[in-house]
Amino acid sequence: MEFKILGKTRLRVAEKDVDLGSAKQRAVLALLLYHVGQPVGIGTIAQAVWPDEDPSGMRGRLQPLISRLRGVLGRTGLDRSIDREGDAYLLDVDREFVDYHRFRKLAEMGRAAASAGDHARAKAVLRDALARWQGRPLQDVESMWADHLRYQMDTFDRLTAHYALVESLNALGEHVEAMGEAGRLAQEHELDEVLARLYMRSLEGQGKYAAALEYHERFCERLFEATGAEQGPELRAVYQSIVGKQAGTATTSTKPHQVPPRQLPRRARTFIGREDLLAALDALLDGPDGGRGQVVALHGMPGVGKTGLAIHWGRTRADRFPDGQLFLDLRGFGRGTAMTAEDASGVLLASLGVTHIPTTGAERAAALHRALGDRKVLLVLDDARHSPQVRPLLGAATNCFTIVTSRTRPWGLGLHDDVHLLAVPPLSFDESIELLRRKIGASRTDAEPSALWALASRLDGHPMAVKIIAQHVANRPQVPIGFLVEEYATQEGLGILGSLDDSDDDSASLAFAFGVSYRDLPTETARVFRLLGLHPTAEFSSAAASALTERPEHDVVVHLRTLTKANLLQYTTHGRFRLHDLLHDYALDRVRTEESAHQRQAALSGLLTWQLAGAIGLERALNAHDDPVPLLPGMTLDAVPRFADENDALAWFSTERANLVAAVPHAFRHGFAGHAWRIAANIDRALDRTGAYRDLAAVERVAADAARSTGDLEGQCGSLLNLGTAHYRLGEYDEAVQHTQEALSIAQRTENVEFTEIAVHNLASAHRERGDVRVALSLYESALELHRATGQRSLEASTLDQMAAAYQRLDRVDEAVELYRGALALRRTIKHRHGEGTTLTALGKLHHQRRELDDALRCLEAALEINLSTGERARTVEALVALARVHYDRKAHDRTIELCRRALELSTDLDVTRERAQALFLLGHAHAVIGDQAEAERRWREAAPLLADSDLTEKMHTELGAPEFMRNRPDAIPDPRSHLSPRNSNKPVRDDRHSNVKGTPFDQGKKSHPIE
Repeated sequence: MEFKILGKTRLRVAEKDVDLGSAKQRAVLALLLYHVGQPVGIGTIAQAVWPDEDPSGMRGRLQPLISRLRGVLGRTGLDRSIDREGDAYLLDVDREFVDYHRFRKLAEMGRAAASAGDHARAKAVLRDALARWQGRPLQDVESMWADHLRYQMDTFDRLTAHYALVESLNALGEHVEAMGEAGRLAQEHELDEVLARLYMRSLEGQGKYAAALEYHERFCERLFEATGAEQGPELRAVYQSIVGKQAGTATTSTKPHQVPPRQLPRRARTFIGREDLLAALDALLDGPDGGRGQVVALHGMPGVGKTGLAIHWGRTRADRFPDGQLFLDLRGFGRGTAMTAEDASGVLLASLGVTHIPTTGAERAAALHRALGDRKVLLVLDDARHSPQVRPLLGAATNCFTIVTSRTRPWGLGLHDDVHLLAVPPLSFDESIELLRRKIGASRTDAEPSALWALASRLDGHPMAVKIIAQHVANRPQVPIGFLVEEYATQEGLGILGSLDDSDDDSASLAFAFGVSYRDLPTETARVFRLLGLHPTAEFSSAAASALTERPEHDVVVHLRTLTKANLLQYTTHGRFRLHDLLHDYALDRVRTEESAHQRQAALSGLLTWQLAGAIGLERALNAHDDPVPLLPGMTLDAVPRFADENDALAWFSTERANLVAAVPHAFRHGFAGHAWRIAANIDRALDRTGAYRDLAAVERVAADAARSTGDLEGQCGSLLNLGTAHYRLGEYDEAVQHTQEALSIAQRTENVEFTEIAVHNLASAHRERGDVRVALSLYESALELHRATGQRSLEASTLDQMAAAYQRLDRVDEAVELYRGALALRRTIKHRHGEGTTLTALGKLHHQRRELDDALRCLEAALEINLSTGERARTVEALVALARVHYDRKAHDRTIELCRRALELSTDLDVTRERAQALFLLGHAHAVIGDQAEAERRWREAAPLLADSDLTEKMHTELGAPEFMRNRPDAIPDPRSHLSPRNSNKPVRDDRHSNVKGTPFDQGKKSHPIE
């Protein structure tokens, strides 16, 4: 099997070409093959394949092409080779299968052999490599973006391989062959000094000195006419050698000349990633001016790899700077005093061989400008403190390609000096994994992949942190990585990443790297920074920072902007910021050291009270008829925000969800148990309505412990009820019964009637799902008596709804219909809108079961509209899948496919495994019926791991019927138990058939909700 992108995009299997489809389809495949093993953004694909169209509308056109490509590759045995990763696609095939990547590997082997002096092997390998370069690269992709890629491939891949080949031919004494090779290429690249030098060497080897000198004269004339520049030192050295030989005055020596400075430090062997930044630097170097006068400022957080990137790029592009590479540490944030521009100019003059250094700054700048002249030099100014430190140097080095690195964001250079500002981000997760493997060793990391994953997750892509932790692991070869991960995970703050216990270099820790920038902050800004270490997560709003620091929001924003400028903080969206995880750990270390326990508790109290107020406002917006959970002593409703409506509240919640969920254990851990269970009490409805059942279970488990620790029985009871509901949503019915029964005991003991009503109702639903239907009906009857006695009409409607589901289990369908209708009428009377959506969904499913398709369609469309308007995401997914089932039976297969895809897209981050499985399974059947067998089988394979512990496959197969092609393919739908991959085998499979919780009030104490 071989893919070809050097020329027309092709796939050859068993010496035959595979039909890859349309030109656009081949273009997309070519891009994925060029970036094989790496995610390619949808915007990048759109820019390359549809260059003249708006990329925002390309997603819909791209998806069918990807689907068809998956089908083509699937038929060749490459199942699931194209994966979706966020807004990107990734092609996962062996790079050895792609002619371009095979070429690069062979070319690298050939150059390595040449460097080792094995020129015979180099010649053979490089010939093999270049023989694969047939045709115009990426021929099926026509755009400026593709033209740039082709230029890079030709310049840095094909041409460098030819350089190495000609060098080896000359070294082997095969000068005639070398002359032919170099001469042919020199005609294509008339101004290439490397080719000119190689061609002259081949003539020199044959003794054709006059011809070599004549060629040299013509070349230098062309170069000067085209660029105004003179030859570089390497070509000049060859010329002088030939002149000496022709005159008979020299054989091996040349006229003494100054060796160009090569000051770049040694590049790291483990450099990885940064492809986009390297490409950006290449694009500037490859511009019309050949990079002359271009200035790039690389900025980013401490230790993120700015200097390493500059060194790596400079060393790999050394041939593009024949007149030298200068490197100067400006010590902007290091030990000692930052270097002045005058001192920097003096050091650079000395590096260029200038013996008389002027005394004033202006004279030094003028001398530096003269010394550099038209030389093609790379200048790296490392660790700049601010724009004024480097501006005089840029004025002197007007023809250099200059790279400035800085911890701060040098806005001044971008604004006033036309400097390109490039932010250096952390490594991607996959790059972190690969760097750990290289530093620790593949044998150990491959043996413990889950431990490696845990390490990479903790480090958040910080290169210095990855190297430090990898060194710690490598220094303990006998200890399992998993043990070290567990030890590391128990440490708060930076832990071993900030420790110098195992190091002989006090700069080899993140504490030192971060501390340099931290100590440079203004006093008040430094305090804001360290207090952020008390926030439960690394992302926060300016309002949260205001509550934490007890400063007005407009004041704290000034400090946050200062931290952003120092690259200690990232601005994400309007009013929101993010600390890198390790900077968050460092801030925690600092706040523990520099703030008293009283100051820390005061700051946490402000933050948690602000979060509680927001949570109460959220609950009031979602259920305006309920009384709030009792406020904290001294807290008033004046502090509670008011949201415009439910959608406004849910939008706020979606932004703050991670922080609110993390706040519950954070509060309990730091002695704020009252805050902990109250925050949980006010976010449980939102978590339930958005399908975040795992988060719901997590916060309610902590809330129950928090309420128990304070002796608050009502808070404990409500938390247990909601914990039972969470387990019910996840299909864990035994646990649901256990926690609900415990809550019922507390409710009865404290004579809390409302708690008792909800507990009996929820217990009935859990028993029903366990198969104890008659027990459930008895409990529902008891619940109804309680509801009618207390006048809780919302609870009465919920119980009627759930009783109907129980009667369905007993095949008493007519009675179930009547109960659903009764529940629906009651919900409409009390204007319980999202409850109305719940009942309509259930009633629509029942109509579908009875083959009353028009009634089913009417109910489910109404339910979908309500669920969308109330933000009921989990119930919306359920309604979409149910609607898709109805349309399938009406033979509206295009509509079925559309609804299933909407359900899958909406459910990506929800705990609704069963609905996702149903959507995938039904989608497979719809594609099968319209004749797309490959897509059908692909969808069934996706569904299989979700159904390992379910009878849904057989049930849906029976209900939907077998598509025509399956009569000869009974195994087309996979057995879910045989499709558990290692990645999925340890993930619990959940049953989420009932996915709504509605709120009812408690007169006091912890709120709880009946199961619907």
